[in-house]
Amino acid sequence: MKERSAETVVVRENEIRLVRRPDSDRWQAHFKVEAIGKWIRKATGTADLDKAKALAEEQWFEAKVLAKAGHPVVSKKFKAVAEVVQRDLEIKVSADKTKRGSSNDYINAIKTYLIPFFGGYNVDRINQAVFTEFCEWRRQKVGRELSHSAQANHNAALNLVFDYAIERGYMTSLQKPVLKNTGEQGGRRPDFSAKEIEHILEKLPAWVQEGRIGRTRNLRELLSVYVPFAAATGMRPGTEMEYLEWRHIEVHDLGGEPVLYAHIQKGKTVKKNKPMGAVLHRSCWLYLEKLRQMAPEFQDKTIYEVLAGKHELRIFRARDGLQPPHLIHQFNQLLEDLNMVNCPTTGEERTLYSLRHFAITQMVAKGLTAEQIQSQVRTSATMIAKFYNHMKPLMNAAAFTGQNEAGKGEDAVAQLLNNTPNDNLMHFAELSTGLNLALVMQNKPAFEELKEALEQASTASATN
Repeated sequence: MKERSAETVVVRENEIRLVRRPDSDRWQAHFKVEAIGKWIRKATGTADLDKAKALAEEQWFEAKVLAKAGHPVVSKKFKAVAEVVQRDLEIKVSADKTKRGSSNDYINAIKTYLIPFFGGYNVDRINQAVFTEFCEWRRQKVGRELSHSAQANHNAALNLVFDYAIERGYMTSLQKPVLKNTGEQGGRRPDFSAKEIEHILEKLPAWVQEGRIGRTRNLRELLSVYVPFAAATGMRPGTEMEYLEWRHIEVHDLGGEPVLYAHIQKGKTVKKNKPMGAVLHRSCWLYLEKLRQMAPEFQDKTIYEVLAGKHELRIFRARDGLQPPHLIHQFNQLLEDLNMVNCPTTGEERTLYSLRHFAITQMVAKGLTAEQIQSQVRTSATMIAKFYNHMKPLMNAAAFTGQNEAGKGEDAVAQLLNNTPNDNLMHFAELSTGLNLALVMQNKPAFEELKEALEQASTASATN
């Protein structure tokens, strides 16, 4: 059977027309209202042309009245509008046309919070009272008040939906509610002092052995390397560390000393096909050596051979080959067993991210500027200054007290900070791995040997 062509009947020139698609017998009204300036579509629900014309006239007239009074001509359910916005964000993320971090946050907010609560509301019916109800629902859902930054993401996503609805004529700008943020402004984050990190690493070997034979002990052993590695590098737990593979680690010559460089493949600020990187503290030689010893595939290889091999294997794997999606449960259990769950300074519960905060604090204490640190830890200088500004008075304590004149300034600052920045990291590595730097032969001749091996591996890879 031959498919019917689409039909169009002009009712009022440039104002009203009827359209019937090939797959339907019913007419659809298309009309334009001067106040909106775009064609609006509405179903007539009838196949009778005369009835459809009359109904289209009524719909057009009603739309003109509503538009003149400042009301939306046609409304939509919040879910329908939000899904369009969500798809647009997903397309932008996929095409790498926007920052993945913020866009993914908005997508998550729409799917997890906004649609579940607002989905059944007409978008023009969401007023201040409804938004207040949403805030209370969210508080009960999460069990606490979300942080200021999390609420800001939700509000930004909600504004995207409202702005699209206004653009399409589903609501007016006057109907857009004022979105409040009741979360606490970001301040100092829960972290660790150097003494606390040392205490954890001292207790870890016994804690590992206390774990049941098998999977539990293997995961605890993996955590014993994961914790100091995160504290030394400042890498984000989760996507940055969990997705790190052996092939992502390179060795560079810095004045005759081999330097480790990691290509970050996944993470909050990493754009598609544009990985970022970080220079690894020299203590990471020991962590990599320990992880090599744990990997059954590399028992007959040196750390140099493993790095030269560019293996597509996750670095953080348990001895039995298990690649856990995260180590949150094991870390929380460790802190609970050591009675270190809460940060004594902030009173907040510590997380794996507290290790990242420790690393950044170490960098700040060393005297590096926010601009110097930002590329290393993949966050903005503004955020660094915002969350680690508490370090500034302590860093300047010696100068303010005049202790520099007595030649005791550095000791005074170190004591105040409860840190010896970076110098402690090598000690932490030896403490947590039971190894020392001599095991990885970090010297000039060894580097030349490694460099030659890497070049040979690169040449072989290019010819294959």
